[in-house]
Amino acid sequence: VPAAPAAAPTTDVILRLDGTAVAGRVLLITPTELRYLPAPPTGPDTLRLPVAEVFLVRFANGTREVLTRPAAPADAAPDEGRLTDLSGAERQRLGRTDARRCYEGRGAFWQSAGLFLLGGPGLIGLAVSASRPVPPHRLAAPQPHLLLDPDYGRAYQQEADRIKRRQMWRGAGTSAAVVLGVALTILAGER
Repeated sequence: VPAAPAAAPTTDVILRLDGTAVAGRVLLITPTELRYLPAPPTGPDTLRLPVAEVFLVRFANGTREVLTRPAAPADAAPDEGRLTDLSGAERQRLGRTDARRCYEGRGAFWQSAGLFLLGGPGLIGLAVSASRPVPPHRLAAPQPHLLLDPDYGRAYQQEADRIKRRQMWRGAGTSAAVVLGVALTILAGER
């Protein structure tokens, strides 16, 4: 008798700005409030958290959504830490390096692959979507306050946009290869 497949996790994890993690099932996220059901053994009451207190939600399906970026310390300058004493060119180089290290663009790959497989917007729509910049809340900067530096922030954004475009075209290419492979297999089976 074959074993039954393992059940997928059904618990989301809410990471608060104070570092605590809350397990439960997210029901609703509004601009100001997050509503969730706490994980058992607690009661089935819907609880609420201000979005301003939530850093990130890791959903049971593996996706993540950043709700609030931690603020830089009030006494910190935007270039505090790694940017102090760096030239503009060095800040740009650091921004590009950090983007290559931190921004993965996986969502762009799967978005374009899915759209292509489902007969989505075609190459023109893909080109338009690939040309849009990565939204600031998806940049995944290692120290978000560094993005406030003009040289670092511009270089990080440009590199993240380049990675997004490359991932979108890879996703479309992978989907095209799958479609072509399936079509050739069907044609070979008809002979």
